[in-house]
Amino acid sequence: MDAQQNADALDDQQPVVRARVELGRLLRGWREAGNNRSQGWVARQLNTNQPTVSRWETGATLPDPETIRALWRIYAKSEQSRANDPQLDKALALRQRAEEEGTHVPKQRPTPVSGTPQPHLPSPQPRAGRKRLIAWAAAVIVVLGAAAAWVGIPDADQDKPEGASPSASSSAASVRPAPTVTCDGASCASLEPATTTCSTDATTAYTGYDYGVRVELRYSALCHAAWAKMSGTAAGDRVMVTPKLGNAEEYRQQYGHDAHTRMVPALTPGDARACAIVDGRGTVCATTSPAQR
Repeated sequence: MDAQQNADALDDQQPVVRARVELGRLLRGWREAGNNRSQGWVARQLNTNQPTVSRWETGATLPDPETIRALWRIYAKSEQSRANDPQLDKALALRQRAEEEGTHVPKQRPTPVSGTPQPHLPSPQPRAGRKRLIAWAAAVIVVLGAAAAWVGIPDADQDKPEGASPSASSSAASVRPAPTVTCDGASCASLEPATTTCSTDATTAYTGYDYGVRVELRYSALCHAAWAKMSGTAAGDRVMVTPKLGNAEEYRQQYGHDAHTRMVPALTPGDARACAIVDGRGTVCATTSPAQR
């Protein structure tokens, strides 16, 4: 699936078009109708990763035709429907439409050569006006710097959002606005906790420790949501949170020594379970309250 992942990376740069969103909803409907498998489970069948499957279902990226056929073979309930079915034809037609819509995205107007007057642009400002503009820009930079210092550095759950690169993580840790996204219960499903207000009141409800790895069930009473976090791990280890109702969330670590999943709905901490699958060693789950340790 390397070629598909490379295509996804380029596809992320394109505007989301209507047919692409419809295709994503159709693919998600297939998965939910097929025993409601998790995105992580589907990713393992296709030798890819869960974030890639998530991008297909949200319309952020466009799977190739062979991937769509492979998905249909996974979800189809009979050999006859695997070979030919209106649902498969509809998905392939939506992909074709999405490609056609993508070709009609207007190109960005090239930047004119500096100093050359353009009929659609205002004339250059007088020198005095430029000085005022420079002074105004300097004042804005000072204000932004002060605001960044006031925001400060987020807690450990926000150090490394799922899928972020090490360089992006260090930049985000030094200057990041306070999260403003709110959700509750089911509306929190599959959201990154660091980008929501759920991270502001999060506590560790249960912990587990084995194989040199610590796993935590993080819970937000404000959002009625939970997620799993693991520490002391390595690339290839997986962390999973499974709710009583809804889809599980899983993340395979790519670098560093800790990672966390996206959120699942949980009315109470006992409505979700957090486990870490330590590559080549075993599984450890969070079962002990911190107060009982």
